[in-house]
Amino acid sequence: MQLHSSPRAVRRTLAIVVLLICALLLASCGKALHTMTSNDGEYFDKWTDTSYTALPASYEPIARGDEYGKVNLAGVTNILYRIDGLSPQEYLCSAYGAVYHSKDVLVPLFDEWTISSLKVCTDATIVVANLTLTPEDAVHAAVIEAVQTAWCDATAIRYPSYLTPDENYTLRFESKDAPGLYYAVKLLAYDEDVYDVVANEAGEEVEVNLGRYFLYDRYSGRCVPTDDRIFRLLQGEEIAP
Repeated sequence: MQLHSSPRAVRRTLAIVVLLICALLLASCGKALHTMTSNDGEYFDKWTDTSYTALPASYEPIARGDEYGKVNLAGVTNILYRIDGLSPQEYLCSAYGAVYHSKDVLVPLFDEWTISSLKVCTDATIVVANLTLTPEDAVHAAVIEAVQTAWCDATAIRYPSYLTPDENYTLRFESKDAPGLYYAVKLLAYDEDVYDVVANEAGEEVEVNLGRYFLYDRYSGRCVPTDDRIFRLLQGEEIAP
């Protein structure tokens, strides 16, 4: 006995097949990376009509998200990623942690940040920290303010590249002014005081003691003296407010 499907059943089956194909196509399109172009260090996403430019290397993503776009650089395909908690039309990052922002976004400068936490990290990763300072603690608040002020306002000195630091940390600042981002600075300690020859107000060259503790950004070359309070906190020492 031969069975025949009714025209209605055939149409219903075809409709289901078409819907499944459409769903697969939509899923595929949803996973497609945005093809971006590069021009003089800036990226352009024609899908969203968004131009991106790089932030200084001190800015880092707190958490890298899914792949978002790709750009061809000198024959090599580079992937750009979302930053968790941020719109990809505003911020993206590279596999190495470089942050790019839309040219339509006004990024608050670090000296304008109200710091919500300061992580003292023991290596280059963004997840390992020995100590976290928060402004709710009076001692921590004073240390955070001193470090931020020193980094933004102190007179830079020549980085002592001929010496090897005895201790080497990365400070990572967080702020609600720039959610999803860290601002990172190196914190260095030497086993003895560092000296340099500088010109005084009379124009005479004199040797000065710069101390043992410094903040440093290897990308910009900025280096400024700081105090030892973070190292004392790392050692568990109690510091009076």
